[in-house]
Amino acid sequence: MEQGSLELILTWDGRKILAAGVVSTRPALARTLCGLSAARLLEVVPRLFSLCRHTQAAATRLSVEAARGEPATSAAGDGLLLPVALETIAEHLYHLLIAWPTLLDDSSAVPRLSEFGGWRKRFLPAVVDRAAAAALGAELSAWLARFELPLLDDQEPAPLTVGLLPQLTASECASLIDRDDFASAPTLAGQPAETGVLARQAEAPAVAALLARCQRVKARLLARLIELRWLAAGLCDLPRLSRLLDASAITAGLGLARVETARGMLLHRTELDGERVVSHLIIAPTEWNFHPRGAFVREISGCSASTRLAAQRAAGRLALSLDPCVPCALRLVDA
Repeated sequence: MEQGSLELILTWDGRKILAAGVVSTRPALARTLCGLSAARLLEVVPRLFSLCRHTQAAATRLSVEAARGEPATSAAGDGLLLPVALETIAEHLYHLLIAWPTLLDDSSAVPRLSEFGGWRKRFLPAVVDRAAAAALGAELSAWLARFELPLLDDQEPAPLTVGLLPQLTASECASLIDRDDFASAPTLAGQPAETGVLARQAEAPAVAALLARCQRVKARLLARLIELRWLAAGLCDLPRLSRLLDASAITAGLGLARVETARGMLLHRTELDGERVVSHLIIAPTEWNFHPRGAFVREISGCSASTRLAAQRAAGRLALSLDPCVPCALRLVDA
């Protein structure tokens, strides 16, 4: 299924980016899933997503279990938690080794394809139990101890920002979904918020210091590395990673699941009538971070850019730091 894209529109006057907008062509899946059996829903949803397939599968299963009123035993089991953790690790490594080097001024920074490929091959076939996870976690932790973040030249502070989404449980998230269009433009108490590694790692001292200087792109890059180290250590002790996912029965036949992905908080809400799906709502991290009044729009607006290339580069870095799950296209409009 076509997953759509984002068009990021920048209004530029030759000196700075005056304003920004986001046009999304991401399809609304809710209607297409209504009427399916719960068993069919569990089969279909993971196939709809080329990225974060395991996290989508986990969120679907947990929300269905909650809607059925079943205890969320799967949340603590390796069958869901381990694939989610490994998928998140792979996404973080892709950003650090492949995506970021292409946007840096340092000509010596090149994508480290062989290293990323080596780790990815290790994740997929070999990690089938806790012993294998612990062995991989120890090796990855040792490698990360030697890893240095790619250099990011100083950028001007971002004076306009949005709040960071607090770490909420599935039960606490239930009251957020208060309108029909929430999935396409989610808010916290009516205001846009940022989800992802920065929100999860904001209290780390080095990240907090960058936040205090409003250097959010750098802060997100550092937060990704800090979280990657936490995940690697967690492979040696899987229960400590259980905060990545949970679920809650909201009312009879209505369940909500939360899974923390590389990109941020993913919510699935399932309503069942017996075993028939009445509704299945997916609130993805991209809809938080690329909200029409969200983190991308706020941070890029007012950014200095003396050339078209500088404007495109600043927007590209910001977009990558916010980690969209679909392709993005930049369009520069002269003021």
